[in-house]
Amino acid sequence: MATTRPLMALARSRPASSAAILRARPAVASFSTGLPRAATPSGVSPTQLRVNRPPRWDEEEESTMDKAGRYFLMTEIFRGMYVVLEQFFRPP
Repeated sequence: MATTRPLMALARSRPASSAAILRARPAVASFSTGLPRAATPSGVSPTQLRVNRPPRWDEEEESTMDKAGRYFLMTEIFRGMYVVLEQFFRPP
């Protein structure tokens, strides 16, 4: 089995000043080689950049009964159209 003496000797021979330099430098990940720049050309985000949040169910102007009535009306209209088409294509 190999000994660890050469590795320990290599670790001891490293100058202390380079270790201090490595510790003093902040760890920054460089994902790009280009110059850093702002997200927008002017550097400041424009006004009204974010969209307003949608209203919650209890903040909407239309009531639940209005929604249910409209839904029921649409189903009755489709049911009536089905009855009419059923009678239209009935054999004589």
